[in-house]
Amino acid sequence: MLPSSLLGLIFALALYAVSVSPSLLPRSWWWHAAVSGVLMSAGYLLGIVVQTVGAWAMRATGLRITASERAEQLFPWVLLSLFLVWFLRAVVMSFLASRRAAALVDMPAESPRGYVLGVVGALVLAYVLVGLAGALAWVGSRVVHLLDRWLPEALAWVIAGAAVGLVVFLLTSRVLLHGVISFFSRHAWTMNSRTARGIFQPTEAERSGSRDSLSSWESVGGQGRVFLGRGPRRADIEAVTGRPAKEPIRVYAGMPQDPKDLAARAGVVVEELRRTGAFDRAVIVVSTATGSGWVDEWQVQPVEYLTGGDCATASMQYSYVPSSINVLTGLDVSVEASRQLFRAVREALDEVPEHRRPAVYISGESLGAFASQEVFADLDDVMAGVSGALWVGTPSFTPLHRALTRARHRGSPEVAPVYDNARHVRFVNAPEDLTADVYGRELGPWGHPRVVFAQHPSDPVVWCWWDLIWDRPDWLRERAGRDVSRDMEFTRGATFIQVLADLPVAGTAPGGHGHTYHEELVPLWEGILGLNDGSGPARLGTGEWVDPDMRTRIGQAVSANIAMSDRQ
Repeated sequence: MLPSSLLGLIFALALYAVSVSPSLLPRSWWWHAAVSGVLMSAGYLLGIVVQTVGAWAMRATGLRITASERAEQLFPWVLLSLFLVWFLRAVVMSFLASRRAAALVDMPAESPRGYVLGVVGALVLAYVLVGLAGALAWVGSRVVHLLDRWLPEALAWVIAGAAVGLVVFLLTSRVLLHGVISFFSRHAWTMNSRTARGIFQPTEAERSGSRDSLSSWESVGGQGRVFLGRGPRRADIEAVTGRPAKEPIRVYAGMPQDPKDLAARAGVVVEELRRTGAFDRAVIVVSTATGSGWVDEWQVQPVEYLTGGDCATASMQYSYVPSSINVLTGLDVSVEASRQLFRAVREALDEVPEHRRPAVYISGESLGAFASQEVFADLDDVMAGVSGALWVGTPSFTPLHRALTRARHRGSPEVAPVYDNARHVRFVNAPEDLTADVYGRELGPWGHPRVVFAQHPSDPVVWCWWDLIWDRPDWLRERAGRDVSRDMEFTRGATFIQVLADLPVAGTAPGGHGHTYHEELVPLWEGILGLNDGSGPARLGTGEWVDPDMRTRIGQAVSANIAMSDRQ
């Protein structure tokens, strides 16, 4: 149904070579097949378009190219042979480079057997996609055949193209996409009503979901129960720190019956803070959940250990579907929920006498980082509203993050910008970036409030944005990412698809790479709280908590706590 095209074959193979070149993260064979199959089919169709447009242009201009019959016969074979030599070399070099790239992120590289399976899968998928395109072209040609009796051929083709394009749009956006969203939404609702294995209702009055709580165990949702059931108790903190501790407070409110009634749920969180005595603690952390209501334990437990339990963490659920579905259906609810929660907590704090007022911090990961940054109009608003912030794996579309990155000092790279001499804000790829930039240059004094953006150079969530389709990004041009292969190259269109394809596997990377942030958050919270230099909240008695070995012990304890509940 589509014309055979030498140019299409060349374009398809060229884009395959690009697709298997190193990206941010290594792929499994089936993901290799999916990405390469899409790019190969796109390349073949592009080749047909270029060939067709070229033929039309030659006819329109009367341009003719003449050659001997033998040259005409040999030229395609010579061209294809030369290209195949380049192609085979490129594929072999890409395979070797991908193995080196996998080592940088401590992930297993694709095996030769997996690579062969990926190639076969890519060919099958490309054949299917090109076949679908051919079927659409056939439908368009039938429409043209019906219309050319009454209309000029060119106008008939325009109408046919618009009609086929409209049908494809409706099928993909209204039928296919809607069906996928509905399927995952139903699955998410089922998971939201379940209690994960190893999670039990807390007995401590300091936790929502307990018998003393205003938020019942049933009402907080699946992810809320995980948040309230996990985490260290006072005895756990004392065992790790060797010092007396308090019972850490965790409060949470589940989805409102009316999705628009977010203010009421934020009010429940504040009442829970009052009930548990949170406003008498040294620290309150407002943690914005992701789309499903999940709160990362690695953002919460380090604070509980570092403060000796003299803290409270508050969060609430605004959705039960994964963050990716929220991105597709709209981000307004996540932003509004974050604003309502922070506003309610901030207003309650302002009622507390200043000398007794806890220090308030805000945190969020991924979609939670985006939503919690949207609480503030700009950086000055952040400085006025909180004692500090930790934003982890901030999505590329977040306005505050993008504005600060663009305003970075000349000579500081996009992966770890230095803004305003790092007086308050620090971008870190690893904990050592709290004191020096990625080139080893020492940073100046760090004043309070302290804001940290944690982002890995290999995290596609931070770098995937529409401008990557056409413009070579600074993070790739500057070659400053510790765990990004120097073999990774920029190709318009294809690099965007590569990084987009890295998103679903970003969370499978080990800690310290991709979208996985674990032990490194312990020293980051230590720095934000001012425990590493004794400049933190006076009510913490920060000096007595400084211990060179405590950071390691806390990391091990958090990891063990999470693993234990997973095993149960």
